[in-house]
Order: sequence, then structure tokens, then C-alpha cells
Amino acid sequence: MKLSTNVTNIKYAIRDIVLSAKKVEKQGKKLFYFNIGDPDKFDFDTPDFLKEALVEAITKDNANYYSDSAGDLSLRNEIIKRQKRLWGTSLDPNKILVTSGVSEAIAFITASLAAGTEVLVPSPLYPPYQSYFLFHNVTPIQYNTLETEDWQPDVEDIRKKITSKTQAIVIINPNNPTGAVYSPAVVRKITDLAGEHNLLVISDEIYDLLSYEGNFRSTASLTDVPVLELNGISKTLLSPGWRLGWAILRDENDLYSEFWEALAKQSRIRLCANSPVQVAVSKILNREMDFLPAVIKKLKRRATYFANRINDMNGLSVVSPKGAFYAFPRINKDIDDRRFVLDLLQETGVLFVFGSGFGELGKGHFRSVILPDVQIMEEALNGVESYLKNLN
Repeated sequence: MKLSTNVTNIKYAIRDIVLSAKKVEKQGKKLFYFNIGDPDKFDFDTPDFLKEALVEAITKDNANYYSDSAGDLSLRNEIIKRQKRLWGTSLDPNKILVTSGVSEAIAFITASLAAGTEVLVPSPLYPPYQSYFLFHNVTPIQYNTLETEDWQPDVEDIRKKITSKTQAIVIINPNNPTGAVYSPAVVRKITDLAGEHNLLVISDEIYDLLSYEGNFRSTASLTDVPVLELNGISKTLLSPGWRLGWAILRDENDLYSEFWEALAKQSRIRLCANSPVQVAVSKILNREMDFLPAVIKKLKRRATYFANRINDMNGLSVVSPKGAFYAFPRINKDIDDRRFVLDLLQETGVLFVFGSGFGELGKGHFRSVILPDVQIMEEALNGVESYLKNLN
């Protein structure tokens, strides 16, 4: 069978690296998985109230039907209430599209853009933004974030990279892979730049309630320019396997109506997102999330432990994460980051993701989750430290 080169060129370092890990695991070595941001693989769990709501949706509500392709109206209305309650933004239910996770929303966006156009994406980048764009012959132009400034976006670099082909600017905040939380002042500068050049802002906010200091602000609450926000339940409701997300277009002057209809058309050909999950989430989305303070406390403690250990090692350094599930250490040795990760895996069983899989600025780094218990983290990082000493 002859395959499309668009498919054969797809790369996704976060999961591709698992193929190497499985080979090492077959050799009998104990593995420490620090590669995928799935809290439920560690000592976190989906809240009971959400599980109970799903059972009720299936049994009592009989929500086992096809829902509206745009999403169950009750859920879209609850999303509106959520955003108003948290960030003060006013939204239109007709400009909300419920998707099978944020990944499907990204796929819809990239498929809607004309081939040959460009979108600015932060580097280090979240790999699906590159893979989906390239799959649809849209060029992802990487803009710099500044490691010396807690991985904040370099606004002047964004300005330099805007061309006549540029269609949008992507913001990922809180950030995967660096664990950064962008300051409201920097976000405003980016949105001002987007307004100046008539560009859409695509704001990925899937970790919005997981900033350790509570200093995150939703992009749409900081600007009047059009914003396409991506969000969902995977991270803040600790339910990545439920695959429920949404795209929200805040576009008061209706500048992107054709683009929005292009997204809606794609939602119709795939029928709908998971109906029972939609009904379940609509029941609980605006209840008190009283489990979150303990989750954030746990994440902050683990992020602090991880950063302190890494910064005490000869040959590594890291900016302490401020949100989400990740840290992005620098390798201060003359070794290719992919080779470092693969050799470390073979020698110690510790699985990180090589930084070059996250774009140009990822080179010379690796990504780690900060989700494991401190005792597990300690055992794994002891192995990393021993490995580094043997490199000297």
C-alpha cells in the first residue's frame, strides 16, 4: 500500500520513546516512567463525584445517544458559567465546540487552515502542534521562550517572526513542556501584537487551575482581541482517559465566522463527542472543586523536590516549575539529548523524553513529569545522579 508522506513523517516523542522503554523492560529492568502527563498512572485519581455523575448519566439519564455535534447544550451552558465565574468572560453557547479532548480541537484547527500558511507556536513546543500543522501542510513557526526568565515568551521574537502568511499565535499557559505560568503582562503584550496584525490568538489552557501560586489568568479575560480557547477535563479533573475537551471562540465582531464554521463542519462529520461523559461533566463542572488544593499542594511539593535534586546534580539544571505536571531540565554536558535519554534509560530504567522532540529550543534538554511520589522520585533520581557521576 502506498502511504501519504504526511502520515509517514508524523513524530510524537512523548509516546514514541515508549517503544524503546518496552525493549528495556523486556530485559527485566525496573522502569520509572517519567514521560507521560497522566496523573491517574500515579497516586492521583478522578474525583468520586465525577465517577458517580457518569454512572448516573448512563443509568438514570440514559445519555447513551448521539449528542449534538457541537456538544450537549447543558454542557456548553455550564462551560459559559465556569468561564464567567472563574475569569469574568462572557461567551456565546453557539461559539463553543465540545471535542474528544483538546487534541481533536487542534486537529480541527489545523485542518481548517490553508496549506502554505503559518502559525506561531511557542518553543519548546507541545509536539502535536507541530505534527498536526505539518500533517496539513501548515508551517509551525517556533517563537522563543526565555529559559533565563522562567520560560516566559519572548514577545520581540514573536514580532520578528510575523509575516504575511501568519494566521495565528498559539499560547500554551500553564505550559507543557516547561511548567511555566505566563505572566498576565506578557500575555497582554502577545494579544496586543495579535490585534495589531489581525491575528487570531489560540490559547491552550488545559492546565488552567493547576498553577501552584494561583497567578494564572485566562487569555480572553485580559484582552478584547479574538481568542480561541482550548480547554477540557483531562488535567484539572484528573480524567485524561475520558477524552473530553472544548474550543471556545470569543470573537465579538464575528471576524472568524467562516473559520468557526470550518471547525463545526468537522465536528459534524465525526458525529459527536462522548455523550455520557458530556452529561456527567455538565452536572459537576461548576460545583466546588474542594479536592484541588490538596492536588496543587502535592504537585508543588514534588516539583520543588525534583527541581532541588536536579539543580544539585553536576551536569543538570532546571527552572523550577510553576504549574502543570512538567519540568524541562537542561543537560550541561556535551551529549546529544536523545542519546542522553536513551543511554539513561538503558542504564537506570528512568524514562524521560528527549528535548529535541519539543522543537528547536528543546535541544540539549529533556522533559520530565513531576507526578510520581517523592519516594519513587528519589529512587529514580538517585539512579540519574549515579549515571551522571559515571559520565565524568
